Amino acid sequence: MKKLICVWVLMGLIILTVGCGKEEAIPEPEIVEEALEEEETEEVEEIEEEEEVDLTGKALNPLTGLYIDEDVIDRRPVGIVISNIHNAIPQIGIEEADIIYETLVEGGITRLFAVYQDFTGEKIGPVRSARHYYLDFAFDFDAIFVHIGGSPQAYNAIRNLRSPSLDGMSSGVAYKDSSRRSPHSTYATKERIMKTWEQKGYRTDKDPSFINKFDFSEEIKLMEPEKVEKVILDFSNYHYAWFDYDPETMVYKRYQYLNYKKTGTGEHIDDGTGQQLTFDNIIIQLANIWTIKGDSAGRMDMNLLTEGEGYYLTRGEMVPITWIKKGHNEPTKYFDAKGEPLIMYPGKTWISVFPTNRTEKLLFE
Repeated sequence: MKKLICVWVLMGLIILTVGCGKEEAIPEPEIVEEALEEEETEEVEEIEEEEEVDLTGKALNPLTGLYIDEDVIDRRPVGIVISNIHNAIPQIGIEEADIIYETLVEGGITRLFAVYQDFTGEKIGPVRSARHYYLDFAFDFDAIFVHIGGSPQAYNAIRNLRSPSLDGMSSGVAYKDSSRRSPHSTYATKERIMKTWEQKGYRTDKDPSFINKFDFSEEIKLMEPEKVEKVILDFSNYHYAWFDYDPETMVYKRYQYLNYKKTGTGEHIDDGTGQQLTFDNIIIQLANIWTIKGDSAGRMDMNLLTEGEGYYLTRGEMVPITWIKKGHNEPTKYFDAKGEPLIMYPGKTWISVFPTNRTEKLLFE
């Protein structure tokens, strides 16, 4: 019996010894927690270092809601009429624009109006002739209006509305590129624009009473948005454009076809950078557009001093909006479904002024 007890005691001691050995192999809990705390602290410090941005000498661009040099914030923007017919492609200098308008002119073609708060502008164009309703796009930002020639209606509007116009037909605001075929061979530069602006003596700073057209915020929530990853704007048998949303970069990529054959990839490229145009915001402003009766060239007119409907797209979502413009020198304002001023994400904006009689050609996917 004593021998049996001794055996059991001996086995118990062996088990305890092995168990103690296993406990010694486990790290102390305090040491593990300290190590984790050190790792977390290092990660937090790294994130904080990445988020630090020096905003000295910077201010918010009223056209984009993004920071740029504060020295140019109070300067009037520059708006330039850009050709968009197939002979004018590729354009150059338009990727740098903060805002680009597109709408119809005669023959089913569209023309662009690129608006810049600040720009390098070594070569911008091709610059083309004015149409009278493009002046309202410039008035929306108290902008200097740059063009080469214009329709009779445009020249009447420039004179009657006293538009600050820089016309390449009567100034050195632009030059001809001999490698391009006329009339899509004329280009502006920042140097020429600023020199001609000074010669004309136009006001350089914005009117203090001017109200900015856009409101921006990173913290916006659209009201009952519809998911839309593609919008097609079929302006005419000649011109067909669309935007595809890229969820990785959270921007809309611009595409267009410039003839009825609709061939090629359609990527809208800036020839200076080789980059496809992209935008953070898209506004589709539906407007009554018609052909001027009796006009020998079939020029267009549209009613922009009124109110209407449209759509706002951002971050892959779309909501209906309304718009109103009460006078030439008052900016067009946009509103959400509740009638509150539209708040947009900071970034570049594309505005398509699209005909109300062709809304069946406006498609969302």
